[in-house]
Amino acid sequence: MRFNASTESSFMDFQQMVINGALFITFLYSSFGKAAWSSTYRSVLVSILCALALLYGITLVVRIQNHKGCSSGYYDDDQTRCVMQYVISGMEIMWAVLLFLDGAISYHQCKDVKWQTKMRQEEEERAQVNAVHYQPDLSLHAEGGDTTTTNGLRNNDIEGDITADPAAVELEPLPAYAPRAPKDQPRIIDMTNVPQATQAPVYYASPPTTIPQAPDYQTQPSKMDQAVFQTLTDTLSSDTNTRLAAEQRLKELQVNPEFPVSLVRLALARECNISQRHSAAVLLKNYVDTQWSEKSNKFCGPEPPAETKAAVREMVLAGLSDPVNRIRVACAYVISKIAHHDWPEQWTNLLDVLVHHLKNGSADEVHGSMRVLAEFVNKDITHVQLPLVAPVLFPELLRILVSEQLYSHATRSRCASIFRNAVEMLYTIKEEHPEAVKEYLTPIIGSWNEAFIAILNKRTLDNPEIEVGEWGLKTEILKCINLAIQGFPKLMAPYLLQVLSPVWQDVLHLRPRYLIQHVNTSDSAGETFQDSDGEAIGFEMLLFVQFEFIQIASRRRKLTQTAFIGEDGKSGILTELVWNTLSYMQMTDDQADTWISDPNQFIADEEDDSYSFNVRIAAEDLLATLAENFESETLNALNLSVKQEVSSSLNEKGAGNINWWKAQESSLLAVGLFAGDLSETIRTGGQTPVDVGAFFDHVILGNLSQHDFPFLQGRSFVFASQFASILPANLASQYVSAAVEAIMKSPSAVVKVSALKALNNFNQYLDKQYIAPHQSSILQGVAPMMEVTTEETLSLILRTLISTSKIDEKVTAGLESILGPLVLDSWIKYPADHLISMDIMDFFDALAANQSIYPALNARALPVLVNMISAENPDNARISSAIDLLKSLVQGGSSPLPPNYVAQFFHNLMSVLLTTDDRDILQSGQECLTIVVQKDIQQVAEWRDPSGGKNGMELIIQFIAKLLDPSQTESAALFVGDLISKLIKKGSDLVSPILPDLLNAVTLRLADAKLPSFIQPLVMVFAQLCLNQHEVVINFLSGLNINGRNGLDIVMSAWLGNHADFTGVYNQKVSTVALTKMFMSADPRIAAVQVQGDLIVPTSSRIVTRSRSRTAPDQFTVTTVPVKIIRLLATDLTNKIEEEEDQAAEPDYDDEDGDDDWEDEDDGRSKEQFSYLSDIMDSHGLDMEGDDEEEVDPDILADPIYQLNMKTYLVDFFRQCVQQNSPAFAQSASELSDIEKKTLSSLLEN
Repeated sequence: MRFNASTESSFMDFQQMVINGALFITFLYSSFGKAAWSSTYRSVLVSILCALALLYGITLVVRIQNHKGCSSGYYDDDQTRCVMQYVISGMEIMWAVLLFLDGAISYHQCKDVKWQTKMRQEEEERAQVNAVHYQPDLSLHAEGGDTTTTNGLRNNDIEGDITADPAAVELEPLPAYAPRAPKDQPRIIDMTNVPQATQAPVYYASPPTTIPQAPDYQTQPSKMDQAVFQTLTDTLSSDTNTRLAAEQRLKELQVNPEFPVSLVRLALARECNISQRHSAAVLLKNYVDTQWSEKSNKFCGPEPPAETKAAVREMVLAGLSDPVNRIRVACAYVISKIAHHDWPEQWTNLLDVLVHHLKNGSADEVHGSMRVLAEFVNKDITHVQLPLVAPVLFPELLRILVSEQLYSHATRSRCASIFRNAVEMLYTIKEEHPEAVKEYLTPIIGSWNEAFIAILNKRTLDNPEIEVGEWGLKTEILKCINLAIQGFPKLMAPYLLQVLSPVWQDVLHLRPRYLIQHVNTSDSAGETFQDSDGEAIGFEMLLFVQFEFIQIASRRRKLTQTAFIGEDGKSGILTELVWNTLSYMQMTDDQADTWISDPNQFIADEEDDSYSFNVRIAAEDLLATLAENFESETLNALNLSVKQEVSSSLNEKGAGNINWWKAQESSLLAVGLFAGDLSETIRTGGQTPVDVGAFFDHVILGNLSQHDFPFLQGRSFVFASQFASILPANLASQYVSAAVEAIMKSPSAVVKVSALKALNNFNQYLDKQYIAPHQSSILQGVAPMMEVTTEETLSLILRTLISTSKIDEKVTAGLESILGPLVLDSWIKYPADHLISMDIMDFFDALAANQSIYPALNARALPVLVNMISAENPDNARISSAIDLLKSLVQGGSSPLPPNYVAQFFHNLMSVLLTTDDRDILQSGQECLTIVVQKDIQQVAEWRDPSGGKNGMELIIQFIAKLLDPSQTESAALFVGDLISKLIKKGSDLVSPILPDLLNAVTLRLADAKLPSFIQPLVMVFAQLCLNQHEVVINFLSGLNINGRNGLDIVMSAWLGNHADFTGVYNQKVSTVALTKMFMSADPRIAAVQVQGDLIVPTSSRIVTRSRSRTAPDQFTVTTVPVKIIRLLATDLTNKIEEEEDQAAEPDYDDEDGDDDWEDEDDGRSKEQFSYLSDIMDSHGLDMEGDDEEEVDPDILADPIYQLNMKTYLVDFFRQCVQQNSPAFAQSASELSDIEKKTLSSLLEN
């Protein structure tokens, strides 16, 4: 037959398609179907295919060379088709190579006897693993063996009832699972009968007579039982394909209503393999979490029908008696989860069954029931169910707790834990339901405390296993006692001393063990153990709660003073307690090893605000609390203890004990805790209980040369710096020199870190003259450490650099070549760490504020920042940070700025701000532009966009319009008010043409503003204008109509509603002065505006929940603007008078309990203890009043209002109103309450 060109081309195309497809399928099947084809068969077949592919590819190339493989008609030219044929021939050759490789491997495998043997062994092992412990007999269904449970669920014929439910899954497509047991292996379980699930009796007041038993899995299974068993078995297969198929099958089975019943049956089948049972139990837990109730947060459906739930509830209770702990715990979890949704309405007999187990059950049943009750009491019992639960449950829990011979320590511990949960629940409801406490806790608290005290007094010494159990039990008991004391102090008061005694004895008893097992050894003797439930136990855990109890007891001075300090103030336990506490503060070997290898962890653990918690930190807290409540006695005891410890450590050193230094280190740590108070006493000429001078004379100087003991050397540096404010001049200089030398030369990272801490303290407490000679050395020694450090150490290094760089600006400027690149490289290196970024920003701010270093720093940093601030940069966090650094550079520059300075960055900055919606970038941009406008608004006005022709002012106004748009979030526009105020102040002539539109936009945004921090700067725009043009402002706002509301109404409502919460001394003063201007105007339009008055306090005694507050929000009276202004100003005056009185008054805080009410948690504690949060914020520059920002703004500092004495100003204002007999004031004063009138009169009289 003769083909024409077109026919031949078509045939070749078809031929090539078929051959290539066949080769591709064969290769895949041969390569990935190795389990189906033997190596010999595969090697032969692949060799043949390889030869054919190679021959065809070569033939095709030859035909193309002779131009017989191409034709016209299908393609535009012959060249195109030749190229296509070359590609196809290349593919053929590639297939040949791949087939050859696969054939070679197969040939090698078929000749490798060891490999063949290994494959046969693996196949046999898989067969054994997959061989089930019983063989489901599917013929039973065909024989008609059908059974039905009492709840209507069919065991063998699921088609009958269940598949009528559209949620059910047809089980007919299930593959028939062939027998998998070896030929000669008999079945382990003969499944001949199916147990019938019977409805458990419902109990109400009386105990149950029968308890559900575990189903017998040796009986006839349902089709679902068979499917679940086989599928779960396959999920444990070593074959990936089998396992994945089984997991997919499980997802299909989960929607069938019979699925959870089969899971329960398998989980409770004690004859089955534990791994299969545990898989079923875990799957049941997940099923209950995700499908049991649509009320669950994890619900994904479908929810099983009521009859299925009833069957599961009935059967799963039998799991509480299972001898296998894992199964028992899993069933307890399932029961508690089901109870959360179904108890008590659908599961009325649950509590009866659990209590019956506690009374008459085996040890396993008691343990399982306790696990359920722990969750049950904690999450599901409320004051509504308490009358049903408390009388039945609490006596049984107490009986188990005291039955030492019958129950394990873990089970008894669970009793204390459950009782603690009940106490906590009663505490949360005691305000709303005080009768619950009187009825259910008061009658039994005595018997429980007596049991607790008896257990706490028991101490086993010769049986380590029992001893560990006692630790766990005592830990739970003290957790309960500590909670009860804080929640119900009056109920616990009679037992406080009885508990303190055994706790104190345990602290004494455990001290030597702690020193041996933790402080002076690094072996595993001091490890923490776990009980059968996986709970961590160990005497460290016990020490935590014991120390907490002693702290609580020390705060109850009226009850415990005799125990702590005795009748004579000297004979109590306090002195010995302080000495023991120093031992618990000693560094463990484990800590020392960790801190030497990881200095960052050393810093993190030893910081005052550390997130770590250990015995050392707990002991520090205990010592601090003792000093708070027994100050002089504790410090006297501390003085005696540290002398004893130092003396003992020197003896140990002489005896060759390598751990001799630990007692000295803990002593220095303890005294350093009180360095502030002790230094203040010494500075004022007082006598301190602790002989600080002796430490410096005999301990510190010598320790600074203890290079073999870095922790002691480092602690001595820190100790010296803590008392830097009282050091003599010669010693101060000496210690600073030693710290600098340690940073420069010490090989120990621990010593370097400690020296850094010391330098920070020296910078804080010493005069600059002592540090100035070492400034250059410190900067040069510390700076290189930044390149080899990590986050925790970096923060400490940066703080040191910040404080040191401020000592002498010229010295710092001389090191710009080191510090400039350092700060920029660090900023680029740590973009994601917020805390580190803040420290880097502070360091950059310090450098930018240095006029000596500014030119060089600006030349180095500005190009880098401008390049980073780009609309094309996808890193928004980096852009925001770069804008913040740019703000610092601008703020550090002269005013006006150098020529063309703004032009270097303005285009990039505005391009980003006008196109981004990132909140942080927008906030940073507003702050930066505010500084730019303040420094040189003229440059901004003169700059023109080369692409659009707009000047700088137009772009800033465009940016402001974007921020004031109602669609913009308030948090993103938080500082737009400050920017507007600065524009008006600095560029009034430039802004005046658009000022009405600008104020209109501000008023529109105020109408719907919610955040006080957003409202304040917008209100301040009008407040600033009111200082000199209040009449113009009133006229303007009166003429505005915003969505039906008058502009004056909008602004005054926002202003007066937030005036009391304004932050910043300057802002408060401006607002107050502006309000006096508005009031004195006596404008009737002001008097006509009504605003929110006082809060209407509801007379109902009901507790206001979140839902009630949403449905019934707070209500306020309505008053006029003048009356509201007078009330606010009177309050301001009252506050100012009180502030002056507080400042003038000598602090006089009583150490004694000033209140007979023992419930006062804060009895006997000085006022200074409550200033901790504010102290922290102040020390880190987080001044909530905004003083820091005001102090650096020259415009604010130059404003006379900033220097105004507000008390004098307000008194003059009110007296002027009275003297002028102002009608507005008379009218406003007449509407004040009697109390407000009296207060105002008394203020004016003073």
